[in-house]
Amino acid sequence: MARMARFKNFFHTAFSPPYLLYTSTGVSAVIELIGDYLEQKVEGVTPYDTGRGIRMTTTAVVAGPPYYFWYRMLDRRFPGRTGKIILKKVLLDQTVLSPIMIVAFYIGMCRMEGKNHEQSMRELKDKFWFTYKLDCTVWPLAQWFNFYFLPPSLRVIYTETINVGHSMFFSRFKHIDKKEREARERALLEEAARTQQMVATSQPADPLHSSHPDTRPQRVDTLLPSDPGQSHMNQKGQVGTL
Repeated sequence: MARMARFKNFFHTAFSPPYLLYTSTGVSAVIELIGDYLEQKVEGVTPYDTGRGIRMTTTAVVAGPPYYFWYRMLDRRFPGRTGKIILKKVLLDQTVLSPIMIVAFYIGMCRMEGKNHEQSMRELKDKFWFTYKLDCTVWPLAQWFNFYFLPPSLRVIYTETINVGHSMFFSRFKHIDKKEREARERALLEEAARTQQMVATSQPADPLHSSHPDTRPQRVDTLLPSDPGQSHMNQKGQVGTL
């Protein structure tokens, strides 16, 4: 009973207004780490890519406060649970916050990977629309449930719980090009090594050190003089010596 009372007291304190921001951010980071860990297991990444996990967790730590203040603003600006109010919240969430967070995710991940601005923008351009379209198939219904049934203190925790599966997608979609590129680079290196080995083993011996005479046909133009005048002089010289 004492342990249960302490747990209830801790839970109440953690989700109270003074600590809700820190609780939401911490839980978001843990859920993001779990999502990436599960995705690496599904992909068969061995050993576990710690750097990738840290980067994914960092994005959740950075995203936690914006989510918290965004939902607090929506609840204050649009109080109530009528269908019209919930529709406004869902539309604003999907058309304002979602694109911003997708951009922040890809740019942030690229910069943490050491990519420059041009490389980061190229990856964002390649992946933004597909990610956003997938986002639109998942979050409107999920956020309707969030705004209609849940109290404001659980909004970030709920969205991050849904994000376990969403984080697995983000983790895979973010790193799939890197894996394919590395695989292609390895294949090209292996092919280059095999080609070099074949050339080395099939290279002919040096004719200067070969015991066999050079029986290759000579070019005709090397046997004929290039200057007709010189040919005439050579013939006269030969006649003079006779």
